[in-house]
Amino acid sequence: MNDEAESTGVRYESSVHQQKRVSVQMESTAEVDQVSNGTEYSHSLQVKVQQSTELFRRAFRDYPPERIFLSFNGGKDCTVLLHMVIKFLEREGISVNRLPCWYFQPHDPFAEVEEFVIFCETYYGIEIKHVRGTIREALGKICNSSSDGEKFEACFMGSRRTDPYCSDLDYFQKTDAGWPDLMRISPLLDWTCNDVWEYLQKNHVPYCKLYDVGYTSLGGRGNTTPNPNLRYVDPKTGEIKYYPAYCLRNDGMERAGRS
Repeated sequence: MNDEAESTGVRYESSVHQQKRVSVQMESTAEVDQVSNGTEYSHSLQVKVQQSTELFRRAFRDYPPERIFLSFNGGKDCTVLLHMVIKFLEREGISVNRLPCWYFQPHDPFAEVEEFVIFCETYYGIEIKHVRGTIREALGKICNSSSDGEKFEACFMGSRRTDPYCSDLDYFQKTDAGWPDLMRISPLLDWTCNDVWEYLQKNHVPYCKLYDVGYTSLGGRGNTTPNPNLRYVDPKTGEIKYYPAYCLRNDGMERAGRS
């Protein structure tokens, strides 16, 4: 892991009811399969959901829930991860409160992300603890946070291969020398942006409302802007606006709003 790598963001007005897809490009006509909960996914996503589920099963076979924590930053990827882990634990009859969850908080967080983190605590019935610092520092704080002497051994992360420094990751990969000793588990590694948005929309999962106004990758306020590739001019008012994040079709442009 690298210090520069992405740690991947009350009454909260969920964006779940505003998820009508508005794309200027042709929609996919991919074959769809139906899953056990009645949700229909494209065949590609169905395969990835099954693969991620098997990775969860392996993770909880190798480590007790108390020895794994989930890294959360309020972004779309870790929102999918959180939702999938919660549903997996419920199906397995494991209390969701046995899995610790930590919010990696930037020094200048968006108010919308902070609100969403609070919302997720209520929505999922969990506690999300906060930690600040570089990723290395934050992981060190988390690993030293246990009061009963039991150390964390693994961490769920919402990393995908298109994220910085993640192209060559394995699903289970130890942290580098000099870092806190953890197994990094990345169940969404092979997912695309389209996969993430299909999962969120098909399952009606609430997400941070910044994505509805053109943000496609969330960091802090100082290094994150709406994605310029989603910019358009309202023909009626002449106002500059941005299409929602789920309209972006090219994963290579996902971080165009980050500096």
